[in-house]
Amino acid sequence: MVGIRKARLASFVLLLTCFASLLVLFVLIEDRERLYIAAAVVIAVHVACWWFVYRRILLSEAAFFEAVEEDMYAVHFRFRTFETAVRHIKDGVVIVSEEDDLVLVNETVKGLFAAYKLDGELDASRYDEFAAGFSEKLERKNILESANKNLPPETINVDGQYFKIGYVALVPEKGKWRGAVAVISDVTESTKADRMQSDFIANVSHELRTPLTNVKSHAETLMTGSVEDEGMVLDFLEIIVSEADRMNGLIRELMDLASMDYTGLVLNTSESDLPSLARMSTRKVGGVAQKKAITVNCWIDDSMSLSVEMDRGRIEQVLDNVLNNAIKYTEEGGRIDVDIISGQNCVQIVITDNGTGISEEDLARVFERFYRGDKALTGGIGGTGLGLAISKQIVEAHGGTISLESKDRRGTKVTVSLPVSKVRGIPGIL
Repeated sequence: MVGIRKARLASFVLLLTCFASLLVLFVLIEDRERLYIAAAVVIAVHVACWWFVYRRILLSEAAFFEAVEEDMYAVHFRFRTFETAVRHIKDGVVIVSEEDDLVLVNETVKGLFAAYKLDGELDASRYDEFAAGFSEKLERKNILESANKNLPPETINVDGQYFKIGYVALVPEKGKWRGAVAVISDVTESTKADRMQSDFIANVSHELRTPLTNVKSHAETLMTGSVEDEGMVLDFLEIIVSEADRMNGLIRELMDLASMDYTGLVLNTSESDLPSLARMSTRKVGGVAQKKAITVNCWIDDSMSLSVEMDRGRIEQVLDNVLNNAIKYTEEGGRIDVDIISGQNCVQIVITDNGTGISEEDLARVFERFYRGDKALTGGIGGTGLGLAISKQIVEAHGGTISLESKDRRGTKVTVSLPVSKVRGIPGIL
């Protein structure tokens, strides 16, 4: 616009000078022929000057508009990129203007509101309606108020899911209030992980404190020399060894967990006979089961042989964990059955007990790390909640599965399925 005004002014000035020059010529030159020639020259010179000046102004103006166009395109591109990114990022974003207008609601927020039967476009009035159904903290006035007060992010619970809401005030460089932004993040998994970690720390502290206390108290008693009965001394030493084994088992679980998280589960696989391993694991827990008068029935025939490509030590760890759990949660005088079922492509180790069982609520979470059932239902039996989680990772790393069936107070059945090796060996039970 400035260039056009300059061109108009230049044209007006040239026109005036042209008329002035012609008047001067008409006064000074009497000869008509010379007058016409001089007038033509003056007009031509002014037209040339006008074209030169006007062209320069127009060219500069065109360059200006081209630069403006490029800048506008860049701004538009950035705006569209920003809008597209905001609309499709994982976190929910709501932007409200200072006049309480709804500027933007991205797809994540609409997905959260979908539970409230959202259909069609989401205008300002409908937004507040659905926001109130989800959480009143996301209503437009509350977003503006929270951002204006610079409130810290807060976590809310909506139908068992946890969401973190942060507020940011929109204040340009000049400092004028322009609105607010609310960012909604789904922190359900991290919140549950934090809680499980807190439970884990508490469980580990308890699991370490109990054996350490027992070791310390029995060792101190032996050091005083007050125990003269040789049988009692052996009992005390057995308790110390048992509690040391218990701590060693806890440390092994923690090391396994750290190894799986940071370096992955490394398997040293080879062809190995699974029935012989299952029979050995069953014999190993015989002494512990006998102390509780629990009968352990191994229904695996001595002649059975099934070749499985596996890491023998790791599968032994799985069987030890499942069998020890069965003994731990089976009352005195109970029963545990161990069997192997051979199929066409897989072999199953089935361990069944008639112990306390697992509630339906806990059953869905038994393979979660650090998870432990209600102590009121398990009789306060200790544990870190890592054994089954580690066992599941080991079995799945072998290409197999581990499943658990149980009813509260009616026993538990654990099935470990592993793929059969190409060298099958002697067929087992069908």
